[in-house]
Amino acid sequence: MNNKILNITGGDYFNNYLLQKTNTPSVAFCEAMMDGNTVSEIYSEDFIKLRSQELNVSKTDYIAKMSVYRTLNENCFCKLHLWFGKDTFCQMNLLTLLAYLEQIKFSGKVILNYIDDESFETIEPNIDVKLGIYKKLYEDILIHKQMPDKTDVLIDKAINLYFDYHSDTGTLAQLVRNNAGMEKIRLVSLLLENSKEYGLSDLQAEKLINSICG
Repeated sequence: MNNKILNITGGDYFNNYLLQKTNTPSVAFCEAMMDGNTVSEIYSEDFIKLRSQELNVSKTDYIAKMSVYRTLNENCFCKLHLWFGKDTFCQMNLLTLLAYLEQIKFSGKVILNYIDDESFETIEPNIDVKLGIYKKLYEDILIHKQMPDKTDVLIDKAINLYFDYHSDTGTLAQLVRNNAGMEKIRLVSLLLENSKEYGLSDLQAEKLINSICG
């Protein structure tokens, strides 16, 4: 009987922590799906080409980070434990992962654990995920940029913030405009202080500033 379990985490930092804490195999889903465009077939040639361009990395570097793809394709697991945060950055990556599990017709059990990204404490453990709606949600939100009616285990607030983040009149865009005269390094810090629920990195903050201020 197959009793293999895999942990899939939202990033390298928590993944390293989990590897030290447990004896269970663990891989990180390394992406930044809240930025840029995508295509329907996840990890296809078109997907890899577009996502590497969007993230400004080489295809070789992008493929090297596809540990989730390799692990799921080379092994058979009966259960997946997913470990993700609730901010927008994590939620868009989680959405893509769930859509991919549907794409490959994963038939095992999927358990979601929401964690605090800073303390690594588990906020909501053992959420039973029923696959079946996430590929459509992925296409609605990340391809067609449409607000869905139902989000299931995903966080509604994070999805709302995704659309706010990409709005020219959104909260963060307005914050940048209101402080456009500030030194860039200070403006990046200000943006990071006010974007914790979005989960922005310093590179994302600088990219947003450049897109508005030039």
